[in-house]
Amino acid sequence: MAKKKIDVTGERFGRLRVIKEVEPKGYKRRYLCKCDCGNEKVVYLNNLTRGMTTSCGCFQKEKARESSLVDLTGKRFGFLSVINQAPSKNNRTYWRCECNCGKSIVVEASKLLNGKTKSCGCFRREEGFKRKNEQEEKYRKNGVMVTSLRRKINKNNSTGVKGVSLFKTKKSIKYRAQIGIKNTIIDLGVFDTIEEATLARKQAEEKYHKSYLED
Repeated sequence: MAKKKIDVTGERFGRLRVIKEVEPKGYKRRYLCKCDCGNEKVVYLNNLTRGMTTSCGCFQKEKARESSLVDLTGKRFGFLSVINQAPSKNNRTYWRCECNCGKSIVVEASKLLNGKTKSCGCFRREEGFKRKNEQEEKYRKNGVMVTSLRRKINKNNSTGVKGVSLFKTKKSIKYRAQIGIKNTIIDLGVFDTIEEATLARKQAEEKYHKSYLED
């Protein structure tokens, strides 16, 4: 059975009353609507049913005008304290604020009032660092980041062996083996063959890494 086609003609969405369906744009259905203010506007069906468009734009303009009339001097929004009004831009009101961290920024009035801006950005950065640290703690064992021990070989490694690199002298090419643990690089020595360097690296992994990788 074919799915019944939705018809919203005559229905109301916020300030918009639907008049009739008009030519679609691509696969998207559109309706001609009349706003309470008298303006007519063509709106996508999805925007109506999802509540994304509820006026011809007059509602947003009214909110912007209201925010421009409110004196925010001395008020606090999250981490921000409003110092004074800044120059307007594109008919929008802006306020100069000081953040808890000491940084001064200029913020649009509407973003302060609707809670979209609550800091100079330091709060988001702090939250980001906090989440990162929380994630890292899940994979940290006795001060060692276990995921780093399991990291794949660097694509720039020319030997194909993790922890082993080429060591060139005037007369020959040798191989240097190293291993990292707790933010320290341990030099395992320089060897004549890649096999010797690989063996040294494997033995060091047994000594320094194995206990952290065991469950």
